Amino acid sequence: MTGFARADGTLPDGASFLWEVRSVNGRGLDLRLRLPNGFDALEPALRDAAGKLFKRGNISATLNIKREEKAGPRLTPDPAALDQALRLALDLAAR
Repeated sequence: MTGFARADGTLPDGASFLWEVRSVNGRGLDLRLRLPNGFDALEPALRDAAGKLFKRGNISATLNIKREEKAGPRLTPDPAALDQALRLALDLAAR
């Protein structure tokens, strides 16, 4: 049996995701996962869940994550606090 599915949504942090799954008939279960960098830790749980749902077939699943770039810097330095920290570090080093 051949099949195709697509599901998308938004994560709590505002990032959007898109799952695409394709399958064709096969004797055994052959699962190929394509995950974004940093999501490799999900693979064992995904394989376990797929093994419980599917008994056979060649299944290819792709996860795409898109994060919007926010305008402007995330951190704004505080020059007075940096000067104070530097003076403190120099005083401690002089002791």
